[in-house]
Amino acid sequence: MLTRPVPMPRWLLTLAMLFAVVLPANAQTAEEVTVEAVQYGIGDAARAGDWAGIQVNVLDSAPEQRDILLRVAVRDADGDRANYDRVVTSNPGVEQSFWLYARMPFGSEGEPPPVLVFEAIETDGGRVRAGRLLGRYDPRIGSTKQVIEPSLSIIAVVGPYAAGLDLYNFRIGNISALPFGHELTRVVTGRTIPLLPDHWQGLTAVDALVWAESTTSNTEPSALTPERARAIRTWVERGGHLIVILPPAGDPWFGAAHPLSDLLPKIQRPRRLDGVDLETLRPLLAESIETPLPRNAVIQAFVPAPGAAPDEARPVLTTPEGDCIVIQRLVGSGAVTVVGLDLSAGPLRRYNLPDAEAFWHRVLGRRADIKRPEEFTQQEKSDASSRTQVDFDHDISSQIDSTGRAVQGILYGLVVFITYWLVAGPLGFMLLKKRNLQHHAWVGFVACTAVFTALAWAGATALRPGRVEVTHLTLLESVHGQPISRARTWASVMLPDYGESKVSVEAADTPTGRSSDLLAPWNPPGVTGLVSGFPDNTGYSINARFPSTLTVPSRATVKQFRVDFGGQAAWSGITLLRDPARTDDPEIVIDGLSLSGTIVHDLPGALENVRVIVCQGQTPLRSPGAAMTGLSPTRTLVFASRFQDGRWQPGEPFDLSTVVNAASIQDALRGDYFRGAVRDGINALSINPTTGRPLTDRLLAARFISMFAPPNYNDDRDMVANRQARRFSTHGWDLGRWLTTPCVIVAGFLQIDARDASPEAIPFPLYVNDRAAPAHGLTMVTWIYPLPPSPPAWPSTPASRGPQSTEQTPDAP
Repeated sequence: MLTRPVPMPRWLLTLAMLFAVVLPANAQTAEEVTVEAVQYGIGDAARAGDWAGIQVNVLDSAPEQRDILLRVAVRDADGDRANYDRVVTSNPGVEQSFWLYARMPFGSEGEPPPVLVFEAIETDGGRVRAGRLLGRYDPRIGSTKQVIEPSLSIIAVVGPYAAGLDLYNFRIGNISALPFGHELTRVVTGRTIPLLPDHWQGLTAVDALVWAESTTSNTEPSALTPERARAIRTWVERGGHLIVILPPAGDPWFGAAHPLSDLLPKIQRPRRLDGVDLETLRPLLAESIETPLPRNAVIQAFVPAPGAAPDEARPVLTTPEGDCIVIQRLVGSGAVTVVGLDLSAGPLRRYNLPDAEAFWHRVLGRRADIKRPEEFTQQEKSDASSRTQVDFDHDISSQIDSTGRAVQGILYGLVVFITYWLVAGPLGFMLLKKRNLQHHAWVGFVACTAVFTALAWAGATALRPGRVEVTHLTLLESVHGQPISRARTWASVMLPDYGESKVSVEAADTPTGRSSDLLAPWNPPGVTGLVSGFPDNTGYSINARFPSTLTVPSRATVKQFRVDFGGQAAWSGITLLRDPARTDDPEIVIDGLSLSGTIVHDLPGALENVRVIVCQGQTPLRSPGAAMTGLSPTRTLVFASRFQDGRWQPGEPFDLSTVVNAASIQDALRGDYFRGAVRDGINALSINPTTGRPLTDRLLAARFISMFAPPNYNDDRDMVANRQARRFSTHGWDLGRWLTTPCVIVAGFLQIDARDASPEAIPFPLYVNDRAAPAHGLTMVTWIYPLPPSPPAWPSTPASRGPQSTEQTPDAP
């Protein structure tokens, strides 16, 4: 029920403008719509540089229903206003809740954008524009809401208790780092289903969603709306990690219907184990031998269902007797993990258990020496308050900046100007004087001005970009056996026209216009629209819920975007090579550190800097009371491959057995990648932040920051010493979770130069004005092959009392 504009008489418009100028701001008419932001980002954890969901409550005082436009406006790198809009129908007198979504630009820390409410006006072209301002919410007035730092990770918890995760959020002073680790995590508790976003971009900033409470009316999964369930599903498929903690009684996950049931591990109905002495599980729950544990607990054990594929039910952790108590299902690039221990139970909560280092490191895929606040000495607090910050992905913009043509233009302009100054100035006057024609100086000056104006115009025309072109840096990830791939692209798009240009991730013939891919204007860290931009700044509208197509201002220059894709990539990628002489399916086999299997790729170019990461699984559990002190929970080695001329060509078989041998194992052990890679980062205080290790090395390292060795404050010669690894743009792409279970990861880089630019030179094409744009750039290709699961071994300490099954439930249908 969009309203059409009614022309206003000129005298009335003049009178209204006069009153607007004369009356003070607080004397203007009262707001017709009251709007209040419930949360900026999930749990008020909107992160600078990433997408955030903004939940607002709206109360309209109009006498009847009407369409209103909700808007969050931020400045892009060009200084233009990116207006993230959503049109809704108000219900007067009834408070309504809506979600808006926007990418928070870098540089917006501590300054959430306001939420504006306008009258929705339908234009002749069928579009909707903003009419009168009806209401406004400014979080800077009477609010503590902030945009958090871009280096923080985020874990959201459904339920009131953190289940032992809160120590990931402990810092010393104002240092945004784990004292004996690297990346600090904002742990957000108290989430309920009404507080979860209804589109997946509201979850993109979240590394893990821990469902710790599911027995109340607003936390049980059956209460999920189709929109929220779809958001969680899409987020998991594109790399998210959903962790479900089963309650001790009542089974809302496997015993009842709900929208996420097909995402859960494919298992028989969980077996309930009563009267379990958790002392037998101490290595998984507590580092200290003194911490008391419940002697009469209930746990759930899991058995894969008959016919379940290996990726549909992967045991992660077991009891000493072999009962699986943590099981996982792979879904796209993400995973759904189910925990059979009630980690929110009162006896565990009383002692802030489980210890993150004992349990959560092995589920999330993390490494750090996690200390409780009372365990820190004054010396350790002093050491942890002074860190050398090293950055790994801060200079992505240097890879995609289209500077070549700009440099040519600057040099050409400089040459023309200097030549003009010389000819029209001293050289020209000397020549005229030599021929006694100085009285014609003004004629010569005008002639020089005309000639050099023509030269400048001709040069500008010749150097002006004549076609659309995309320069990109892309992360492409595929998991063997999964039907979809995912990608994140940072792109500089040359828009050669003046006016407006349509940029989209959808082809013109896409029928729905409801793609789940995300397209947003991007600014590098340290660059905001407040300090840069064009003098003719303007605004443009972005569909806040379905931001797959943008119509942006174009000025014959580049505009930068971030794109999050998912689905079937245009590239076929890496696959197992089938032996024509065999009828069985090819596979990769690991026996100790012996690796066998052959892979091949059909990418549009050669892969360089190829690394093979071999994970044998987790390290054995520590004996009760043994200090963990930041030891790695994974048995993983990183190998450098060796190809002729250093490049893996398309169609070339790659025998993985040639990578892992006695010599390469010794090299990998000596190198200790997860310790040495910390040095690949660029000192944040460096005068020239682009010097140091190549971006390709740092991008690979950035994806393993969760597994980096903790700092060693007592040895300046240590490879980590007091360094703190940081990332800004690659959150959500960490590979640490994969190192909790056996797998092989192959990563390499594909460079396509500008002379070979084509629409096929990017895994997921971009469309400008409904045509696939020629592209060139760098792609990091990552292929993950899950190996058969192998939960960590238990120490040989005898258990005081093992779990005893008292109830056998029938198999799930």
